[in-house]
Amino acid sequence: MRMNNIIYDIFKWGLMIFIPALITLIGSLGQIYKFDTEVIILTISTFATFIGAITGISNINYNKVDYTSDTVGDDNEEETTD
Repeated sequence: MRMNNIIYDIFKWGLMIFIPALITLIGSLGQIYKFDTEVIILTISTFATFIGAITGISNINYNKVDYTSDTVGDDNEEETTD
């Protein structure tokens, strides 16, 4: 599966910035207000791990390059001028 750059950038931002901040916020509020946050944090972490795996696979597929195909033409042709 290949993602376009916009979706990849959104997932990357979410996984690197938003999700850790959200987990910290939920955990801190749970400590302040004395409620159990373990289930919520584990659920968010599980989804983040899943999305991270998909993003990593997409990144690997995006970076695969086929160097064996000749896409431009023969570079050995000489130009002639009149």
